[in-house]
Amino acid sequence: MTPPPVDDLFPSTVHQLSTIASQVLNEHVNDAGLCAVCGSAFPCGRAVLAEHNLASL
Repeated sequence: MTPPPVDDLFPSTVHQLSTIASQVLNEHVNDAGLCAVCGSAFPCGRAVLAEHNLASL
């Protein structure tokens, strides 16, 4: 079995997950106690899920 190239330490799906999670965290920010995107109480479900996904990496 050939080892992965040095510049590709993460599989593309993991890289994609981290990119999307980062985008969600940058968009779903606290705006006076509410999520700036979806308007629900901050932190919204999407922000929490994105944070958990990044923490698992």
